[in-house]
Amino acid sequence: MSEVIKELFKDYEGAPWLTHLTSDPSPEAQKRIPELMKELEAYPMAPGAELDFLDDHTPDSMTREDVDAPHGLHFYHYEPKEINPKADGRVVYYIHGGGFMRGNEYWCRYNAIHQAENLGLPVYACEYRYTPANKYPAGVDDVEWGWNHLVNDLGLDPKKIIITGESAGGTYEMALMLRLKSQGRELPSAGCACISGFLDFAAESPSYTLNNGIDPLFSIDFKETMLFYLDDPTMAYEPEVSPKYGDFTGFPDTIFFADDTEVFVSDALIGADKLYKLGIRTEAYITHGLTHCYAFEMPELPETAKFYELMRKFFDL
Repeated sequence: MSEVIKELFKDYEGAPWLTHLTSDPSPEAQKRIPELMKELEAYPMAPGAELDFLDDHTPDSMTREDVDAPHGLHFYHYEPKEINPKADGRVVYYIHGGGFMRGNEYWCRYNAIHQAENLGLPVYACEYRYTPANKYPAGVDDVEWGWNHLVNDLGLDPKKIIITGESAGGTYEMALMLRLKSQGRELPSAGCACISGFLDFAAESPSYTLNNGIDPLFSIDFKETMLFYLDDPTMAYEPEVSPKYGDFTGFPDTIFFADDTEVFVSDALIGADKLYKLGIRTEAYITHGLTHCYAFEMPELPETAKFYELMRKFFDL
């Protein structure tokens, strides 16, 4: 185990909520990761750059319904023809990632499809306005619109809603729950999955420094990222901007996923520790040597099969 990893995990040794794998990735992952890096180089991190190499074709195993949302956005509903027998009326509200500046359409639909296939639940997925043209709180507002559509227009019970999100979607799912809580509204209490969530715009989590230069995707200047998203940098400590600084009292059972080479891994550790200390059922599953959001980027890997196995177990599906 490297000295960096030891430093990142030193405060969490023996934590009952933590599963940290330190073995090397599977041979399939070791072969696939360099290929993925080359693919991503062809789609630079730029506003509006969609990952259009993803196959978002709706499979025969489910149906898709689109709803028009404000600002020219869309809201998607995927309904598996065979619902998980343990579903008990539960659905998923999914918020996609993409660095706050891409992921609508292809990525949003692609990841929603895989969750519907692997969990056997209906999945509702929202698009949101991109930064820097639409800075905070535009994205949170759009995610809240999606929630209101589920609860107010469709009449879904918050107790039956599992919320999921990766990367920027992890930011937005946590921000949404903090906003709902501040409004005295019911949260998605069927559970939460936060996958490589970006929870600290102030960039003070240890891995933002320790894994900068190690993370193959996000060795970046987070001060620039802050300005990219915020009109006022002093807002970086606001809970809706950086959920790490929020009060998680009343949050649902939550499972975190991340890789120990990521700049965001400390956010998963800090978030899980906070929830556990509040008496909330939580788990953090940390892999080694993979990539940011590996399960969504590389659905064919055995590690991804394990990811969904853990999701089903945590949510009793």
